[in-house]
Amino acid sequence: MIPERCLTTTPMTGLARRMLQLWHRQPADWPQLADGLAALRQATRRSWPVCNALVSAQCNPVRLASASAGIDPASLAKRPCQLCLDRLPKQQKAIEYRQDWLILCNPAPLFDPHFTIASKSHQPQRISPALDTMLALTRDLDGAYTVFYNGPKCGASLPDHLHLQAAPIGALPCERELASRICGNDGNSARRWIDWVRDDPVRVGLTPHCYRPGVILVGENSDAICQGVALVMTLLNKINPVEPESMMNLLITYTEDRWIVWIFPRQAHRPSCYGSGPNHFLISPGSVDVAGLLIVPRPTDFDRLTPKVIGDIYEQVLFSNQQYAHLRSLLVEHE
Repeated sequence: MIPERCLTTTPMTGLARRMLQLWHRQPADWPQLADGLAALRQATRRSWPVCNALVSAQCNPVRLASASAGIDPASLAKRPCQLCLDRLPKQQKAIEYRQDWLILCNPAPLFDPHFTIASKSHQPQRISPALDTMLALTRDLDGAYTVFYNGPKCGASLPDHLHLQAAPIGALPCERELASRICGNDGNSARRWIDWVRDDPVRVGLTPHCYRPGVILVGENSDAICQGVALVMTLLNKINPVEPESMMNLLITYTEDRWIVWIFPRQAHRPSCYGSGPNHFLISPGSVDVAGLLIVPRPTDFDRLTPKVIGDIYEQVLFSNQQYAHLRSLLVEHE
């Protein structure tokens, strides 16, 4: 039984508008979100040229808990699940989405607005039961938001409860980079930047490894997109076998009646410099980070950041040159 506070009787049309209304109402009733928004507005920001692109960093101490969260079974067993319905704060409201999901304001926002889309059932973080929802949600939001997924070993601080996140479209550097390539003065810029290796049933391309190695899928049919993502996941697992699923971060937008999917293949959960000591960096990369917005909870770490440190973090958590070349070969050769 869903508590009355979580129900909505408004028709599904205008979902993006209803989410924005929720976002504007919640800070007045929910101090935790008000504090999170205040921290976001006071966050320090800088940008550096890294990996042939501009990488931004946001120093946001409110993200300390998620960056330092242990995700091993023992750590998860010690803390209550923050996304289970019976443990949500009383002040936190929700929009019910397609019966099985709740759209919630994120109390430690990286964007204004920033939403968490949580499964009503307590089940582990996996892409297979979430992908259809990601595609439907981006379409139902009329392209106003990018929806992203952190794998259980790729930035999810709550890997025991299936959830997604949503940010305003264009808020992530990878989106702006793609738009600038497509809209640049040189009409061939996007074609040179994206190495298209497959066309049917969806277009599949790869960004240059000297950028941040990622796979881009573009298509108008949701079933075909699902098949394309499944193929990439299968190939990733051949290159870097990991349980419970291939290591990756996934982002989806919907524009001009088609989906654009980014998949960033991963080889590690956290970089070797990760830690809470004075010589470490408390940076635990997820989708937002690999998409070009590095989240830094500790001001001391932020002050020590350099393009080399950021480049090393990407190099350690994303696919290597060799792995990326192998992935390209498998995509080209697959029948």
